[in-house]
Amino acid sequence: MNVSLSSRIVLQSCRRRQLVLVSQLRHYRKSENFTYDWDKVPETLEKERKKYEEYTEVFGEERYSNRDTNIREIKYTASQDPAEWSSVQNIIDACAPKLIPVPNTDGVQPSGFFVPTAKHGDYPYFVRRAPSWLYPVYVEIRDLHKNPAGTTVTVIKKVEGNIFRLKTDLDKFLFERYEREFIGQANEILQKIVFRGNLGKDFKDFLKMKGF
Repeated sequence: MNVSLSSRIVLQSCRRRQLVLVSQLRHYRKSENFTYDWDKVPETLEKERKKYEEYTEVFGEERYSNRDTNIREIKYTASQDPAEWSSVQNIIDACAPKLIPVPNTDGVQPSGFFVPTAKHGDYPYFVRRAPSWLYPVYVEIRDLHKNPAGTTVTVIKKVEGNIFRLKTDLDKFLFERYEREFIGQANEILQKIVFRGNLGKDFKDFLKMKGF
């Protein structure tokens, strides 16, 4: 077999391989968008024409613009149909902020909840409740990238006033309860105190004792 014949056979084989790949590629491209709903494609030209008319009614001359159409600039007419407006009202109500009313209770409730009795000036510091009227005490797990088990810390947020005095009182409270010292840090800029360990219940007991 001479060299030219061998080269011709190899070239034909490569061409057949390319045709197979192209046919497979076309097949994949036809169905590569798995999220496209083919049921929404109009079945007839009449339905396609109606869909286009609806599109032109909304976008008008903006559809010929070279820039991206800003749908907010299109002028709309507000519907006066109560049935249609009810759907809009449902969305407005769902987006409205959910405000928690101020509890009107006296003393400690069976659940343990009570309205704060401490006021600004009673202590060198003040800890505000969260919008849910719960203590701003959170137990978190950090440094998972350094340690698979992570580091458990307890954070007190919404601290006002002398935050370092509050940390000193917390250190004293924890030492009296456990007879040991805990690692903690006061962050005056972020108005929070961070202690290592799961001390959520202890800090809540301390704030409850102070009347916050």
